[in-house]
Amino acid sequence: MKALLKLWLCTAFGLALGVADQACAHWEDQPPHQMAHLGDLKLESGSVIPNLKMSYVTHGNLNAAKDNAILFLHGFGGSHHNIDHHIGPGRALDTNKFFIICSDALGATQIDYEHSTSPTNSGLKMAFPQYGGRDMVNAQHKLVTEGLGISHLLAVIGISSGGSYSIQLAVSYPDFVDGIIPLVGGSFNSSAGRFRWPVMISMLETCTGWNGGNYDQNPKDCATLALSVQTLYFYTPAWWEQHLDTPEAYQRWRVAIGAYYLDVQDARDLYYLYKSFYNFWLGDTPGFNGNTVAALASIKARALYIYAPQDQIVPPKNITDEVALIPKARAVAIDSIAGHTIWYDADPQATVAMSRAIKDFLSELTASRTAAR
Repeated sequence: MKALLKLWLCTAFGLALGVADQACAHWEDQPPHQMAHLGDLKLESGSVIPNLKMSYVTHGNLNAAKDNAILFLHGFGGSHHNIDHHIGPGRALDTNKFFIICSDALGATQIDYEHSTSPTNSGLKMAFPQYGGRDMVNAQHKLVTEGLGISHLLAVIGISSGGSYSIQLAVSYPDFVDGIIPLVGGSFNSSAGRFRWPVMISMLETCTGWNGGNYDQNPKDCATLALSVQTLYFYTPAWWEQHLDTPEAYQRWRVAIGAYYLDVQDARDLYYLYKSFYNFWLGDTPGFNGNTVAALASIKARALYIYAPQDQIVPPKNITDEVALIPKARAVAIDSIAGHTIWYDADPQATVAMSRAIKDFLSELTASRTAAR
């Protein structure tokens, strides 16, 4: 829990103490931040992102056979730190056994540290080509295969939208990974979610300082306002009432979530991300003609879905329906009033259950690979 404690201390007290956000990004026992220069990335639209850069950190050691690598895909507006509390010796992502790659997605939206290519840090602003969900997955594949020289992954683990992208990766690259672990994420978007996305896009477009997206100074308040619509659904009503029952409790929470999520976003990069996710649909993968059921049925990898029955972002029925369509899939339900946020230790008991499920699944993948030799 040492790394998690440091993360929470940093986020909770960093602003009050006047600590810069960048100081919160990496503490002394974190692995070094790295950058892969990957050349041009051709998008599904036919446009090209020149000079793609992907930022990442790695934990543990790649073995001689290069068959113990796990890729982590963060959630919407997140960063490569979002699963730190599960990484380390003896934890779910055991650094004594596995080589864990934690990257920042194409179009990474957080500010104050050098990260993967985005509309803003490329200097192209609104001239940056609109990318999509599969483009984000293709960039991750390019990082692993070309940047790190790894041809096959043991597993891909993704949280929330990162879980959706782990499923897409298993469809787009069917022989690339042994197993996927979507955490509170799936390929079936909720109807409520498809209503929220255009609302949040509109909020950015009409916000003071937006200037058609061609601003020079980031209007951070615009990004905070748009994300706040989504944040309401991260937790259940019961969680809000139980944990933020006083003005002081709310202020502590607001400072913490502001420092690692709400107040550290670039509005333009967030706008592009909203557009990419709103238009993302698994069935549109080339070769499936819009048929999501066929796309899911094509997955060769084992799949472990971990979901929250009280999740207000990803409806649990969507998960159970989806699992039934994948040949080698199962699901673990972790019931908690933390809802969608069970992934980041909002409920320590949920974290323990999640850790156990991930450990067991990774042990199965490792045993299966050993038996196949």
